[in-house]
Amino acid sequence: MGRTTGKNKIAKKIAGQAVRHATGKVQGKAMRTAAKHLRGYVLATLILLGAAGIGFSYVPEERIPDALEPVHTFTLRTRNNVIAKIAPDSSRYDDTAVVPVPNSTPVKLYFAPSPHIREGLCKLIDSAQSSVDLCIYDLDLFDVARALTDAEKRGVAVRVVTDTDNFKLQAVNRLKDAGIPVVPDNRPAIMHNKFVVVDAKHVWTGSFNFTVNGSRKNDNNALILESPQLAACYQTKFEEYFSGKFGLKARRKTNGGKVVIGGTMPVEVMFSPSDGVQKRLLGELSKAKHSVRMMAFSFTAPEVAEQLSALAKRGVSVRCLFDNGQAHGKYSQNKFLGRNGVAVRLAPNRSGKMHHKVIIIDDETVITGSYNFSRNAERSNDENILIIKNKEIAREFNREFRRCWRGTKGYL
Repeated sequence: MGRTTGKNKIAKKIAGQAVRHATGKVQGKAMRTAAKHLRGYVLATLILLGAAGIGFSYVPEERIPDALEPVHTFTLRTRNNVIAKIAPDSSRYDDTAVVPVPNSTPVKLYFAPSPHIREGLCKLIDSAQSSVDLCIYDLDLFDVARALTDAEKRGVAVRVVTDTDNFKLQAVNRLKDAGIPVVPDNRPAIMHNKFVVVDAKHVWTGSFNFTVNGSRKNDNNALILESPQLAACYQTKFEEYFSGKFGLKARRKTNGGKVVIGGTMPVEVMFSPSDGVQKRLLGELSKAKHSVRMMAFSFTAPEVAEQLSALAKRGVSVRCLFDNGQAHGKYSQNKFLGRNGVAVRLAPNRSGKMHHKVIIIDDETVITGSYNFSRNAERSNDENILIIKNKEIAREFNREFRRCWRGTKGYL
């Protein structure tokens, strides 16, 4: 009887172990299956969220409600930064625009970083039939140099003015070797313009230096306008530079500097240091009723800072975006603005420079060119600005401001 009881106990023990083992196997298999399914669900969820994020990133920034702006900024910035790393010469945002002008050729706008700004310049030079007069602070793009030498070979009269700082760059040397006349500004101050006049009717201008960094890394803008009257203003100044007259020696007036393109779009060009640019800027700013947007590489002009703070105090929405490197300079006015009611942000572009020199007033007036908002630009450097009255052009520059403000363009 005792042996039987012992055997039964052993049998029960073995049976129990077998049951537990079998149960464990079943449970382990079930747990592994559940874990596998969970991983699948998580992966599917991540894929769906990623796809939704990518899709969401393509919604135009101006259509995003304020509550969703941080999410949209994150998805758009992430998408474009990844694209920039994989394909740095790709187009990641609306970097070009064509603005119709009644009774005239449309205005072409380019924004950088983007390959299109460089391509647009070369295409303009390639279209030249009789003349190209180029006034540029910095030129190291060999495709631009090649476009200029090709133009010279086909009989186009090509002339170049540059600054002595960049007179011996390889791209500039290629122009000189090809027999193209290149005149440098040898003063301590700089010849800082970035304009081109083609066939005495097309004008290219903006903040864009003709450099690799200017097209691939820096925030920049450029415009092409067709107007023989506007071209004549730039041509007058170019002739002074080409004859060796820079700075305050280049004092010849530029036909008043005011034209109306197509009978509908007022445009004013001014040059410094001869034309009193800052006074004109202060006059335009004083008219602001509801909004001012500024993008500035260098901002050391206290008079302009005081005007902006005064606007903010009377209820005008003022936002200013500054280059991160320049904003830490001794004479930068960005901290003064921040203490006086102006919304100030340092540009998120850390791989290059926030190189714009732009003011947008009341979604209608655009001021752009080579003119930094500084005392050097006003008193000694050779610069130019355009003051354009056109809501469509202002809309495109506002879009560029939003991209730069939020850092969504995609940087290397």
